[in-house]
Amino acid sequence: MPLSSPGADIPSGAAPGPPGPRPLVLLHGLGQSPIVWQDFVSALGAGRPMHAPWMVGLRPRDPVGFDLAAAAAGLAQELELQGIRRADVLGVSVGGSVAMHLAVERPDLVGRLVLAGPLVRPSAGALRMQKLALRLLPESKLVDMGVSRPRMLAVFDALRAFDGLDMVSRIAAPTLVVVGARDRMGIVAARQVLGAVAGSRLATVEGGSSLLNADHPRELAELTKEFLEEGE
Repeated sequence: MPLSSPGADIPSGAAPGPPGPRPLVLLHGLGQSPIVWQDFVSALGAGRPMHAPWMVGLRPRDPVGFDLAAAAAGLAQELELQGIRRADVLGVSVGGSVAMHLAVERPDLVGRLVLAGPLVRPSAGALRMQKLALRLLPESKLVDMGVSRPRMLAVFDALRAFDGLDMVSRIAAPTLVVVGARDRMGIVAARQVLGAVAGSRLATVEGGSSLLNADHPRELAELTKEFLEEGE
C-alpha cells in the first residue's frame, strides 16, 4: 500500500466483517522519514493494515526537541484515536527505542514486537561520532532525506541520557530482534534484549546496517512476516 509522509492510515478496528491480521505500526529510524517504508510495505505484501507515522518531536511542524516517552505516548494516543485496541509494532533504531517504551508503558496496545537495530544503551562515543557526521552533512542531503538537522541533533541529545536496560527487562510482548551484521551498536543492543526479554529471538541479516528498512527491506519484511504470522 502506498505511504505518504504523514503516515498511512490504519482502518478502524470497528470495520465490519471477520477480524483479520493485527495492524502493523512501522516506526522509522534516525535520519529517516515515514516514506522510507515504501519498499518494506511492497515486500510484505497486501493483507495487513500498516501505518507509518511520524513520531512526536520529529514531525516537520513540531517544536524542536525529542523525548522518547513523549513519542511513545503520542503513538498510543494516535492508535486509540483510530480505534486500534492492539497492534504489532516494528521499530528501527530510535524507532525501536520508542517501540520498547510503548510495550512497557502500554502493554495492552502491543501484540508482537519487532526491534531492528534497536538502541538500548547507546555509548557516548558512538553518539558523538554520529553527531559529528550529522554536522558534516550538507543541507541539500538532509532535504533529500526529508529530515531536519536540529531535530536529529535533539534525538542525539535524548539518546545521550537514555538507559533502556531496566525498561527492556519489563517487556512482556513476544519479541524478535533483527540486526544487521555490520551494525556493531545494534549487535550489542540485541544481546541486551535477548538477555532480558524471556523467549525473545534473534535474526541476523548479512551485510545489513543499523537501518535495515532502507538497505535490506525485503529481508526485514520476510523475517517480520514469519514472526507475526506465528501469533495469528
